[in-house]
Amino acid sequence: MHGKPLANGHADSDSEWDEKRRHKRKPVLFMGRLETDSSNEEAIILDLSLGGARLRVPTLAKARQPVTLVIARFGRLNAEVAWCRSGQIGLRFVDRPEHVQRVIGGAIPLVANR
Repeated sequence: MHGKPLANGHADSDSEWDEKRRHKRKPVLFMGRLETDSSNEEAIILDLSLGGARLRVPTLAKARQPVTLVIARFGRLNAEVAWCRSGQIGLRFVDRPEHVQRVIGGAIPLVANR
């Protein structure tokens, strides 16, 4: 992932974004489904945290679009699209971190706070 352009023309590095995240990411490789009001698409989940996920998808969604991430082995998580680029999207879960932890269970040890 590359840095995000800022208004001043500089870019944030990945390490700066890692510092801004509230929840630690866990690399995973799961199949899932991304549901919107108008479509259902298969997705590959590349990483998960209590706050969101990064997915590889065939069609990009729109930023701020409400979606549901369905992971067969865990369940459903409500989210909004945070960013889209290069065949990947970032989701921000709108469900509380406690709910996300219950849904994904103990199968993925996640650290709630850094």
